[in-house]
Amino acid sequence: MSEHSMFETLLASTVHDMKNSLSLLLSQLDEISEKLDGETETRRSVSGLRYQASRINVSLMELLSLYKLEKEQIGVHVSDVFVADFIEDCIAVHSQLAAHQDIELSMNCDDELMWLFDSDLVGIALNNVIGNCLRYTQSRVSVSASIQEGRLTIQVDDDGRGYPDAMIDHLEQVAGDINVNTGSTGLGLYFAHTIAQRHRRQGKQGDIKLSNNGTLGGGSFVISLP
Repeated sequence: MSEHSMFETLLASTVHDMKNSLSLLLSQLDEISEKLDGETETRRSVSGLRYQASRINVSLMELLSLYKLEKEQIGVHVSDVFVADFIEDCIAVHSQLAAHQDIELSMNCDDELMWLFDSDLVGIALNNVIGNCLRYTQSRVSVSASIQEGRLTIQVDDDGRGYPDAMIDHLEQVAGDINVNTGSTGLGLYFAHTIAQRHRRQGKQGDIKLSNNGTLGGGSFVISLP
């Protein structure tokens, strides 16, 4: 094994261990929060800690998944998914934080809607987007899904200030270039972009889009899967 490949393997193993430790930490923070009946300020503090730990955990999951995709250790495995159940599961991850911050977190999706996609990988991407929306919104975040032009479209809207124009105008560049000097690596967008494009069917592939002035007046993220 070369020195380079050994480092990659060691890095992937370390990320995996860190992810497991953070998952345990998140579970313990949930247990602490449940025991803090009536201690509003303390619960808000614990909720803030959980949010930061969750952000790190999602980033590690994205890194590990991207590594395994590049090394062809995993692939995109599609299966029939009830979209409403899928979205409910993603929202449940963030419901406690949303409640503590007095943010309305809602969904709009037909209960019978079903689509073929990799729910694990798309779930990581969607959870990252929802988490970021909770960070920048004012009071509302909405997740909706529908079929548009033969594609499953999952849309996340908020009532915050919206995405920077430069990010919208140069989305592919933002999603393709990691620049640590900007203070934001763009890992979440890069991951969502990669996962969307890995979904291919009948000569079509998925994509992501950003816009402002969405259904709630703020930013709008859309992932579209063929």
